[in-house]
Amino acid sequence: MSYSLDAIYKMSSWAIANNSVALAALQEKAATGLNIVRVSEDPGLANGILALQSDGRSKTQYLKTLDEVVGVLDLSASVIQSITGEVARARASLTATLSGTTSEQLRSTLAADLDNALEQLVALCNTDRLNQYLFGGASSQQPPYAVHRDGDGSITRVTYQGSSDEQKVEVVKGMEMSALLVGDELFGADGSKALTFYGQTGAAAGSGTSSVRGDVMLQVREAGGSYELSIDGGSHWVQVTGDNEQNVPVIHSQTGQVLYVDASGITAAGKEPVRSEGTFDMFNILIATRDLLNNADNLPEDQMLKMVSDATTVMKQVETNLVRAFPIVGGRIQSLTNLRDSIEEMKYNTNEEISRLYDADVTQIAIDLARSSVLYEMSLNVASKMFRMSLLDFLR
Repeated sequence: MSYSLDAIYKMSSWAIANNSVALAALQEKAATGLNIVRVSEDPGLANGILALQSDGRSKTQYLKTLDEVVGVLDLSASVIQSITGEVARARASLTATLSGTTSEQLRSTLAADLDNALEQLVALCNTDRLNQYLFGGASSQQPPYAVHRDGDGSITRVTYQGSSDEQKVEVVKGMEMSALLVGDELFGADGSKALTFYGQTGAAAGSGTSSVRGDVMLQVREAGGSYELSIDGGSHWVQVTGDNEQNVPVIHSQTGQVLYVDASGITAAGKEPVRSEGTFDMFNILIATRDLLNNADNLPEDQMLKMVSDATTVMKQVETNLVRAFPIVGGRIQSLTNLRDSIEEMKYNTNEEISRLYDADVTQIAIDLARSSVLYEMSLNVASKMFRMSLLDFLR
C-alpha cells in the first residue's frame, strides 16, 4: 500500500510540475510573441535564426550604401544636364547673333555672356556633396578644376587636377562601383590634333606631334635674315634655321605645350592664329571664342569672324561629347537601382523566414495554452482527490 501511495504521489507531482512548466512556457510565448525566448530552448533553430538575422543586417547595409551611391549619381546626372544646357545656350546665343551684322558692342556683350557661362561651368564641375566633389574621382577632397585668371579676374585657363582613377566602394559583396566620377573623362576633349592655320604668314603644321590645346597665337618676326617664332606672347622665341625649318618645336614657356611648325613656307612676319582641332573641351572653346570676340590680338575682322563661326561648330562637337556622359551615369543608376530592388526582395524573404521561425504562431499557442491549462487543472484535481483519501476509504 505504501508503494502505491508513493507512486501516486510521485506521478501526481510530476504531472503537476510538467504541466506547470509547459503552461508557463506557453504563457511566456503568448506574452512576448516569440517562438524562442532563450537559445537553450532549441539551439539548432536559434543558430539558424541568428544566421538569418546577420544576413539581414548585411543586406540592410548594402541597401544603405546603394542608396548613397544612387543619390550621388542622381545629383551628378542633374549637374551634367545643367552643364550641357549651359553650353547649348551659349552656342545658340552665339549662332543666332552671328547670323546677322555684329557690332563691336554686341561682340563685347557676347564675350561677357561667355565669361558668365565659364564661371557657371566651373561652379557646376566643382559641385560637391557632403564635402566630396562629384567629378574629382579618387581625389574627392579638393575641387577637381583649377582656375587661372588674368589681372582683370577673367578666366584664362581651366585645368583638371582631380584623379584619373575613380573612387570605388563595395556596394555588395564582390561588386564595386564608383559614384565619384573622373571629370576629365566626362568633359575632356576627344584627343585628335589636326592643326588649322588661319593667318597669312605661310606657316604650316610640322611633322612632329604637337601638344598644344585649343587656340594658340603663333607670332612670327624677322631676325637677321631669318624668322623667330613664339606662342607665349613673345616670352620665348625660337629661331628658324636651315636644320629645323620644316619641323620647328615652339614651346610655350608657361604651360610647356609644344607646337611643331613647318617654317619653310613663311613669307611674312605677323600673327598666325592656330587651332588644334579635337583638343577643345567646354572650357577652352569658350575661352578661345570669348578672346576672339574681344579681339585683343587685333586680327582682321573677316579672319576673326571666320574663326568665331568655326568655333560654333566646335562647340556643337563639345556638346556631342558631353552627351556621352549621360549613358555612363544613367547606366550605373539603372544597374544599381535593379540591384537594389533585388536585394530588397531578398531582404524581405529573409525577414519572412526569420518571422516564420522566430515569431510565435498565435493560433497554435492559443490551442496549446488551452490544452495545457486543462491538463494542469486535471492534474491538480486528480492530486487533490488522491490526497483526500483516508483509511476509511479503503475499509468500505
